[in-house]
Amino acid sequence: MPNEVSRKFTEWFKKNYPQEYYFFHKIETNLDKLYSSKHLGLHDGEFAEISLNIRKLEGDRYHLAADPFTPIFLGSTCKTMMDEFSNNMEAIISDRVQKEFENRFDLKCPNCDIANLTDSKYCNGCGIEL
Repeated sequence: MPNEVSRKFTEWFKKNYPQEYYFFHKIETNLDKLYSSKHLGLHDGEFAEISLNIRKLEGDRYHLAADPFTPIFLGSTCKTMMDEFSNNMEAIISDRVQKEFENRFDLKCPNCDIANLTDSKYCNGCGIEL
């Protein structure tokens, strides 16, 4: 892809699909680290195809075959997604816990304004019947 076309596509992708672009960028960053290894033998500006093939063997057996770059790409993609999910899990769980807390403690006492469980019969603060 020419450089200008690539830049325009990247801008469009980032603008229209910000969450997907975020993952794409993280994956690309991880790939940069992996592909920079001297063992892969790529030179500046050189391309390497990634391919994944499935070969049917006898009966109901199959064989998955890939060139050396594909497992690195797929592994980096999975690792990036797992890392991002792990890094953001605390925020996701915190939001859920907060919502659950708000839903369960939704009954405010008209007398003392203390939050009580929604199925409470008496206020935990002042003891009046709710």
